[in-house]
Amino acid sequence: MTDTSDLEQQARSQAAALGRKTKAAVAGKIREATDAAQTHAAQEVEATADAADAAASAFAPGSVQAQAASMVAAHLEDAAHRVRSLDIEQTVEDVSAFARRNPLLFLSAAALAGFAATRFLKAHDPDLDTSSGAVRSHLSEHDGAGHGVS
Repeated sequence: MTDTSDLEQQARSQAAALGRKTKAAVAGKIREATDAAQTHAAQEVEATADAADAAASAFAPGSVQAQAASMVAAHLEDAAHRVRSLDIEQTVEDVSAFARRNPLLFLSAAALAGFAATRFLKAHDPDLDTSSGAVRSHLSEHDGAGHGVS
């Protein structure tokens, strides 16, 4: 009977060790992916800041438009720096704690952010415009719009 309990204890110990190793490997992969996403996001914000800076130089020096574009560029450069230095794990913990304290506010903000992201992506995706335009054109041909009927 002692052999069985020792064997069971060894199996549990090995399973626990395997679980810890797996958890550490998954956490490492997640950390790598979030680091890559964070770097990519910072690069995109920096590219937008560079574009705003270039737009500022296209306007007359000292004009309101040049000042506004320069201000936008400066804010975007600051945002890129903040994205680079952001501690993702701490941010996730902070958001989780906020969601537990204010679930309704969190869900409302998440829904609003999802809506805004969808509108932004639809507005900037030329494939969506092309495909919906093709569908509209195709439908108008078949509903009589091509025959002078509206």
